[in-house]
Amino acid sequence: MDERLERILTQLAAQHAPQVLPMWDRRGDYAQRLPRLARLLANYNLLVIMADFPQSLRAADQDPGALIQAWADAYGQLYTLLARALFPSFTRVSARYADSRWPVIVSIYGEAAPVIGVLAGYVAPFVVYRQPESTVSEVELIGLMEVILEELEASNLPRDASKRLVAEGASILKRLLLMPVRQLPVTEFDRTIFTDSQRLIPVKDAPGTPPLLPEEDSDLLNQPTAFDIQALTPDRAAYTSRADTETLNRTQTIPPGAPPPEAARGLLFPRFRRGKRRPPVPRLPGDQD
Repeated sequence: MDERLERILTQLAAQHAPQVLPMWDRRGDYAQRLPRLARLLANYNLLVIMADFPQSLRAADQDPGALIQAWADAYGQLYTLLARALFPSFTRVSARYADSRWPVIVSIYGEAAPVIGVLAGYVAPFVVYRQPESTVSEVELIGLMEVILEELEASNLPRDASKRLVAEGASILKRLLLMPVRQLPVTEFDRTIFTDSQRLIPVKDAPGTPPLLPEEDSDLLNQPTAFDIQALTPDRAAYTSRADTETLNRTQTIPPGAPPPEAARGLLFPRFRRGKRRPPVPRLPGDQD
């Protein structure tokens, strides 16, 4: 699997960010060099995430394709939540399966590289780290959102807007942790956010004048950040809430600013016509073509 992930990461780099490869330190084993390359890709707008669907977590009536779709959509929703508030001119997001093999590897392109960066450097490793836990700490989820806003230099957001962002982001994080889809490690934390006792390190108030937010004069900061995906207008909708259990397109070049294909269903896009190929997920017991 490590060889497959390295091949996919290097292919994505060659397609979308060829300047990354000369910067990449190839020394070390897979556990060292692959997170470095994945994090470099995030600096150039690409988040790479990977997930399994353990047999022990599956129920007979569950649709694996729909669950993978919901998992990817949750990342898209968190991206959109942050980008709309902080980078309203860079809200478009799209995703592709990297290939048709299992475990699922998905690449997510977002126009706001800083938001993709915090998803790669904090959200994805946090989900991997905390998902095996039997309980979800609401306080910890709020703390992680505060860390994320600190990294995005959002300390001068209006108080009400900041509280909405934290609350709604924590809700999406909780959904990710409770999903039966089990996320696998690709990136590592950008910095240590847990103590030796595995408690989240609280955010400290930074002294001095907070930095200016990009486009902080946007009137979006004074609007509620909650949104109904189905109600988004076509020019603002990065994805829809309609489920799609088909497999997805081959990884394609996504030029910066390019709109996602009109045929998109959810954050992920159809790969094969229905009936031609199965989704890249394990068969359920007794499942037959």
